[in-house]
Amino acid sequence: MRCGCSGHVGEPTNSQGLKAAVGKRKPGRARLRFHAYRYLKVAGRRPFRAYPDYLEFVPSVRNATEFSDLSTRVSTYLGDAGVPMYLSGPRFEIDERLVPFFDPSLVRDPGWLSERPTGRRQLVVHRLTPSTIRAMVSSREPSRVVDHRLHSYSEMEYFALRDETSWPTYEPAEVALERLEAVRGASAFILATGPSALMVDLSRVSADVRITCNSAVRNLDLIREFRPHIIACTDPVFHFGPSRYAATFREDLVRAAEEVDALVLCGEDFVGPLLGLRPELRGRLVVLPHQRGGPWRWPTRRNPTVRQAGNVLTTLMLPVGLMLADDVAIAGADGREPTDNYFWRHNQNLQYSDDMMRSVFDAHPAFFRDRDYVDYYEGFCDDVESLASLGESRGKRVRAAAPSWIPALRSRGALAPQATGVIHRTASVSRPTVPIGGSDAS
Repeated sequence: MRCGCSGHVGEPTNSQGLKAAVGKRKPGRARLRFHAYRYLKVAGRRPFRAYPDYLEFVPSVRNATEFSDLSTRVSTYLGDAGVPMYLSGPRFEIDERLVPFFDPSLVRDPGWLSERPTGRRQLVVHRLTPSTIRAMVSSREPSRVVDHRLHSYSEMEYFALRDETSWPTYEPAEVALERLEAVRGASAFILATGPSALMVDLSRVSADVRITCNSAVRNLDLIREFRPHIIACTDPVFHFGPSRYAATFREDLVRAAEEVDALVLCGEDFVGPLLGLRPELRGRLVVLPHQRGGPWRWPTRRNPTVRQAGNVLTTLMLPVGLMLADDVAIAGADGREPTDNYFWRHNQNLQYSDDMMRSVFDAHPAFFRDRDYVDYYEGFCDDVESLASLGESRGKRVRAAAPSWIPALRSRGALAPQATGVIHRTASVSRPTVPIGGSDAS
């Protein structure tokens, strides 16, 4: 699974998180950590019988910083799941100053039990030690490792743990499809958040279905001008995590969706905590189920799933655009320059500050540390081509409406960014004078 995110990154600092995000890749170590993660995941599986009666987190915490950190992650991911949670050992004062990268409102007691309950437990390892590994391997009870230091994927086990122990709080796929089909039209315009996004004259976009995503919600002027019907987001740390960035994003998401009465589109893998964190989204949240692998597709009544592709464009925006319209234009999906040392760049007018970005890096260093950005990008480009080709094979049209490095968009009308005057390290771009967005646009 490729979980992708993106943003502008300023000058390097000595912070551990920023080094993990943009520092030198160490593929050998990343592979070792991945194999350890996979082994422990398999070792913790047991035959499914019923939901556990409680979760037991091990080992005991060592100090106030670790207690504040663990309590915040658990309150974010599981705080409204309704499952009893027990942590043995000492308690410390929870102090937001010890975890400055977390949103202060989430630095709280998630409801730790003071005594171990009776019944079936599920073991949750928040820090790997020799004793916790032995307990996992020897126990007859299921276990999961959520140690955020282990590997890029290990903290995401919180989402799987939630799915295993509680019912979803969002509405089923049938409701999602009904809400999406209500905005069906002849043409769709997808606006991502790359540097070329603001080259588009949004006031002249005439597409019947308008979709945007991610940090575009920060720019209310853009939201008002573009008037999206759908705002998509699906990143586990940037959108659903406990960092100051993620909390600010969720606040802006609510504000933007309410401003233009937009649907909020998410995939099911990581959306579990969202309504607990932002209940205002109830009634406009649209969640599509994921399916691992299989053929590329877009949601239908017979099969409402999307293929998990690890990126908002290929997991949600393009499949839903193809579901709702026969003519799909894409802008703001610039792709990656050969000199980039991160996923890719975003338009600074559509992105949060470097300080906010670093709050994500510092909250989830392992999420970035083990990423191979080149490999990720190559897979992403293949996915865009596969989806576009699928649409074309079924009589649909996919085309570029702004410059891009992505080969699939270059072959469908996009110029290279350097040939258009787009400067990726600034937010200053010129707008075209031709109309963009209707089904009859060139």
